[in-house]
Amino acid sequence: MRGVRLAGASLAFLALVACGDRGGEDKTDQSSAERISAALDVCAEGRGEFAQHLCENQTLVGLDTNVREAIVAAAANVSDAGAQMLVQNQTRWREAQRIACGIIDPEAEPTPEQQACLESEYRARLQDAETAVQDIGGYTFQRMELVDATPVTAEVASATGLGDDAPPAVLRDIRFPRIDGQQTPAIQRFNELVAQSPQFRLEDATNEVVDYRIAYAGPELISVRFDMANDTLGAAHGNNTSKAVTVLMTEGRALTANDVFRAGTGWERFLTQRAVGEISRQYREDGFVPPERDVQESATKPHLWLITEQGLTLLFPPYSFGAPYVMGGTEVSIPWADLRPYLNPAAPAPIRPSA
Repeated sequence: MRGVRLAGASLAFLALVACGDRGGEDKTDQSSAERISAALDVCAEGRGEFAQHLCENQTLVGLDTNVREAIVAAAANVSDAGAQMLVQNQTRWREAQRIACGIIDPEAEPTPEQQACLESEYRARLQDAETAVQDIGGYTFQRMELVDATPVTAEVASATGLGDDAPPAVLRDIRFPRIDGQQTPAIQRFNELVAQSPQFRLEDATNEVVDYRIAYAGPELISVRFDMANDTLGAAHGNNTSKAVTVLMTEGRALTANDVFRAGTGWERFLTQRAVGEISRQYREDGFVPPERDVQESATKPHLWLITEQGLTLLFPPYSFGAPYVMGGTEVSIPWADLRPYLNPAAPAPIRPSA
């Protein structure tokens, strides 16, 4: 039942991100530094037994304080709604790391190994907190996080064949950007299109990670790369893939092939041949030449096109270009100048030839 409840909480959070912050531009005393700091203070009265144990460890207290200060600084640059989500992100993260580090009973005193695990996670968390809000291309982006963990029971450990070697928990860490500030229809639509949801239930005994990078952001277009990985306990190997979500901000919709290329110019053939040649060079030492049909299948899909200032990057996740999984994925970048004969003159910047 815990996994079901957490999944429900994730869906509710997604609904809040997508359509629940219509007044997201407001900035009042509700998101002042004092209020945000107080909301994040793990050592405040009434935080629970786990918080009390954490506060008895001076190293953890110091790390938590550093993270709290970074989030408070980030919250100063977003609206009340954005600040509320930053606090919610951190609260969920802290609870998930407790479980992931094997502290299943929140009232139990952590062992030295569990405290060392928490210290390691907090050190990594500080860098996340410092980049939680970014100003890119005239937008204020904040990182949204769906972070949950559930213990691995003895039954699950036995069923996966891991037994005593099973980890204490499985973790779900899903991240995606949200534009803060005035929630215009275009920005609302962007937030809806880039919001990511879990593909696995926590009870599926599968670690799931989604991260992102903003490749380009401008008045007409925003392009975001997503890298996804999942690892089912007991499986021979994990799985990973990539995709792009590119949104036309002037129209509030996802990019299509016609937005980039003129029909009838043979752009499909050009992309395919360029990619076959580049991939063959990348894997020359392996003697691998990708099948043209497999390459074309991926090279012509807009959800695998990443738009950058310099050109078009074609994403090829594992299995997408005829290579065995062990070779992993790859990408091919083509400058806009080389694509000029095929581009739609009305394409949004930075694609169109005049841009």
